[in-house]
Amino acid sequence: MKKEIIISTIITIVSLAIAFAAGFFANQFINPPELELPILSQAQEIILENAYYDSPPAPALEYGMIHGMVGALGDPYAAFVEPPQHELNTNTFEGHFGGIGSQVTRSEDNQILLYPFPDGPAAEAGIHDGAVLLAVDGTPITSDIPLNDVVSMVRGEVGKKVFLTIKNPTDTTETEISVTREDFPIPSVVYRKLEQDPTVGLIDINIIAASTADEVKTGVQELQNDGVNSFILDLRGNTGGLLDAGIDIARLFLEDGEIISLQYKGDKPVVHQVRQTGELKDIPLVVLIDHNTASASEIISGALQVNQRAPLIGTSSFGKNTIQLVFTLEDSSSIHVTHGVWWLPGNEPGGPFVLSPDIPIDEADQTDVSYFKAALDYFQTQP
Repeated sequence: MKKEIIISTIITIVSLAIAFAAGFFANQFINPPELELPILSQAQEIILENAYYDSPPAPALEYGMIHGMVGALGDPYAAFVEPPQHELNTNTFEGHFGGIGSQVTRSEDNQILLYPFPDGPAAEAGIHDGAVLLAVDGTPITSDIPLNDVVSMVRGEVGKKVFLTIKNPTDTTETEISVTREDFPIPSVVYRKLEQDPTVGLIDINIIAASTADEVKTGVQELQNDGVNSFILDLRGNTGGLLDAGIDIARLFLEDGEIISLQYKGDKPVVHQVRQTGELKDIPLVVLIDHNTASASEIISGALQVNQRAPLIGTSSFGKNTIQLVFTLEDSSSIHVTHGVWWLPGNEPGGPFVLSPDIPIDEADQTDVSYFKAALDYFQTQP
């Protein structure tokens, strides 16, 4: 009888313990403990109870707290982005804008030239590659007007017409053409023959997206079919994009070797190498960079320089060898947090990083003319 009582008592105690543990963990799961931020809670309470001026709406006050928390990380690339700006950033990365679907450039004699994207509004309106832009909505385009100002004049509200006075290369007369602006996706790559030498092709990478490597191959092939045999890879102003896409683009031009090593938080370093001979390994090539060449575009240019595949022409690059993760929050705001670092072969992990050009361009003369002349001079010295 005693033995049965003891066993029964033990079973009861164990059952109670299990029930208590189950209840405790269920409560923790359903009602997780608050973060231990007592000073933040105290400060919020003081502000709400004592501030003379009305407190901002709940999102604004909360956003201010998050901005401060992210800023306390001391990470120059960490950021909290509120919903409107997050949407704008997303559209920018995806390359959408209200415009005519054309690249706008300045020629050696300071004329503004248009190069329509295939199937875009400008091309459908009858504007040809190299058309000279003379006026926008009646405003003359003079030789001293900044290029960015011209771009802003051409762009505008989607669905509205813009009236362009142009002169096509094959026509000596001036023509006014109306183009309806569209939410036109910018191709990640635009390409054309160089005006100064039709045997040289310009491959201009706007953004580094998943499709960019294929677009580069297409551009090279089409230009080769049109008589081009040397290429300029333009990464000026390219602030980056997808890391894996940058690695894939570098692989196109390399026969073998390392591209970069990278390390994410809590993981071991990983080396990214050339997997197979790149399809574009033999084309004569130079790479244009400037102070705004950053991140994934530095992976491309740095890998080609380190592997002695192509010289870099321009200025020192931006120097961004960190990797950010972007987390979209439930209200469509986002937090950007540095999660890893990458480095080129021969460099120290996480150390200072800036690419130096093999052929420098004067800081006071950052024009297409100077860059293209340096590229052509280089090609002329090659066998």
